[in-house]
Amino acid sequence: MISAKDVDLFRVYPDIDLASGNGWFNWLVLNCHHLFIESCMSILRETKKYDVAVIGGGMVGISSALWLQKSGYSVCIIDRCSPGNSTASGSACTFADYACIPINSPSLPFNVPAMVLSKNSPFAVKWNYIYRMFPWLSQFISHCRPKEVTRIIDALAVLLSKAESGLMPLIEDAGAKDLIQRHGCLYLYNTEKGYRAANSDILARQERGVSLREVEAGEIYELEPSLTNIFYKGVFFDKSFQFLYPGKLIERLTEHFVSQGGAVLLENVKKLESSGDQNVRVQCENVEFLVQKSVVAAGAYSLDLLPSLVGKMPLDTERGYHIMLSAQNTSLSRPVGWAEKGFYMTPLSDQVRIAGTVELGGLQKDYTESLMNYLERTAKIALPDLGVRQSEWLGFRPSMPDALPVIGPSPQNKNIILAFGHQHVGLTLGGITGKVVSSIVEGKRPSFDLSPYSPKRFA
Repeated sequence: MISAKDVDLFRVYPDIDLASGNGWFNWLVLNCHHLFIESCMSILRETKKYDVAVIGGGMVGISSALWLQKSGYSVCIIDRCSPGNSTASGSACTFADYACIPINSPSLPFNVPAMVLSKNSPFAVKWNYIYRMFPWLSQFISHCRPKEVTRIIDALAVLLSKAESGLMPLIEDAGAKDLIQRHGCLYLYNTEKGYRAANSDILARQERGVSLREVEAGEIYELEPSLTNIFYKGVFFDKSFQFLYPGKLIERLTEHFVSQGGAVLLENVKKLESSGDQNVRVQCENVEFLVQKSVVAAGAYSLDLLPSLVGKMPLDTERGYHIMLSAQNTSLSRPVGWAEKGFYMTPLSDQVRIAGTVELGGLQKDYTESLMNYLERTAKIALPDLGVRQSEWLGFRPSMPDALPVIGPSPQNKNIILAFGHQHVGLTLGGITGKVVSSIVEGKRPSFDLSPYSPKRFA
C-alpha cells in the first residue's frame, strides 16, 4: 500500500546536494525508493486495491470512510490537504442540531442591498466574482418563497434529527469523546425587534422537535457573566454541544480509520470516469487506480469534478471567516451566537474563536480585512475583556441555492456517490451523511426519504 508520505517524498526533497559527504548515498537511496514507489503505483493502476475511494478528507469524507469501513469495505481517502485542514476545522465548533432555519427567507432579497453597502455587516461580496454567481443567485432567490423555505426547513430538520446517531458511534470508536463538551449553546438577541422577528424561527424549530428554551436577560448573565449587559433575550439549545478544536477531531477520526486498515493519499484528483467494467477509474496527478465505488465529498472543491458526473449543478461557495482572540481575562462556558450580528463566540482554551460572516467570492484566497475587523470590533462589544487578535482563517462553505446538501448517486454513473453542499452544517451533518452514503453503497434503503437531497433535483 502506498502511503501519503511515500507519494510526497520527492515533493519534500526535490533537490539533493551531491557534493555533500552523503550526497551520492542519499541520491541512490531515494532513487531506489522512487523506483519502488513507481512499481507500487503501477500495481495500483492495474488492480482494484480498494473497494471504495472517498474524495475529500473533511468531516463528511472521513465519516463516509468510517461508516463504509464499519460495513466491511476497504477504503482509501484522497485529499489534497492533510487531515484536519478542511473547512469544518475552522467552524464555530458547534454541534448545531437546531440549525434547520436556512439563510433563504422571504425578506432576505429585500435586505441584501443595505447589507452589502453597510460597513457594519456580516455580509460581503467580491465584485470581481459576483457575475459568475448570477445563475446560483437566481436559483437562491427562487428558494426564498415561503413554501420553499418551509420545505427546506422540513428537509434539514430530518437530517439534523438523526445527526447525533450518525456521529457519536464514530467518535466513540475513535476514543474521541474528550474532544466534545456538553454545555449547550446560547443564541442571543440584543434588541426586542430582533427577538420578535425570530419568533417564527423559534416556533419552527419547536414544531420539528428541536430541544430549546427561551431565556430572559437575567438568566443569560447567570449562564455567561462575562457578557456585556446588552442582550434582550435569547434561546438556549440544551442538546447542542461543542467540539474542542474540530480539526483535532478529524485528525483523531482519521488516525482510527488508518489503524483499522484504511489508507490516506495526499493527492489532487483530476478525473473520475467509468472504466467500462462497472468500476470507477480515479485519476490523480501522480497515480490512478480502479475502485468499485467512489464518493465525492470534497466540499466546495467538488465543483472541479462535477461536469462529467452530474451535468449542470449550481454548487458555489460561501466564504466564512474566523479570528482567534486571546481571552485570559474572559470566561465563556459554551458557544454563544449573536443572532443580529451573524457570528459565534466559542471558548477554546485561553482563546475565543469569533466565527461567522458570509462572503460571496468563490475560491479566491485573498482575505477581506473589513470582515475580520467587523468580527473583532463587534465581539469586543459583547466581551470587552477580549485581547489581541492572534490568528485568522478563511474557509469555503460548499453551498447549494436551496441550502440542502447533495446526497446520492450521480445521474451519470451510479457507482459515484455525491455527498457535498452542507453549507454551514457540514461538521454537524458529516456523521449522518456518511451513514447514508454507506447505505447507498451497500444497496440498502435508508430509513428516511432522500429525495430532498437528490442530485437529480436540479436537472
